[in-house]
Amino acid sequence: MRSGSPDGATEILLERLHYGKLAEGRELSIPANEGYGVTRRSRGLAPDLDRVLSPPRLIGARRVEPDLIDPAARARGSLLARVLPHWPSGGVPPLALLRSRFRHEDGDDGRGRLYQQSAVWLCGFDSWRRRPDAVLELAGAQLEAKPDLCVESEASRFASPPLRALLPPPRRSASAAVTFALDVLVRYALLDDGCVVTFGAGCEFRDEAQFLAAIGAALRQLPPNYPRWRDISVMSGLCNDLPGICFRFLPSYGLARAAA
Repeated sequence: MRSGSPDGATEILLERLHYGKLAEGRELSIPANEGYGVTRRSRGLAPDLDRVLSPPRLIGARRVEPDLIDPAARARGSLLARVLPHWPSGGVPPLALLRSRFRHEDGDDGRGRLYQQSAVWLCGFDSWRRRPDAVLELAGAQLEAKPDLCVESEASRFASPPLRALLPPPRRSASAAVTFALDVLVRYALLDDGCVVTFGAGCEFRDEAQFLAAIGAALRQLPPNYPRWRDISVMSGLCNDLPGICFRFLPSYGLARAAA
């Protein structure tokens, strides 16, 4: 990560990994003989990390099924941000950001068979700890689960450069949700217990972007030595629970609720 201002970094590098099927044509339909698997891997990732970064491992489920995604989030898909619990490469594990959805093989507006399309970003742990608000804002705005194209060569897809992204400036947020999330983080700082805090749409957040902005604003107030940085996860549109301190947005819910 590059640093260019007194406030910290202005640019981050994000390694990328895509799971799904290759597509073709204007409708991005799937050829009949196309199988499911990794379709893109940036050159900084070793192939033996494919399993560690698979959607089921990241989500913590045996299989990723359509009913794990909130009905109101299925068009774009769910979003997950969590520090990897298992990292075979040594050192501090990075933050994984996952966008996952189900689409029809004959195109997004089709009626054919459903399959899972996912995109993963890997962000350095220090980048996440320094600017969690910016990382969440970037993922919410730019991370999309779109199929790669058959016309692109395999050599290009499996040696693609990491994504270079400029960090947006800090934004002020003083909503009740920020105060509530920060209170949860402080309360659980020195505990071994976990909690899942679920926010809904309506009176709390209009959409995913507002949720990510509020949680990001709360996380940005944590000091670098906060003891549970690795236990924090942020989810949007994903119905599964994760261990640790989990903040979740389900647009089909109307009120916030917390479960310890």
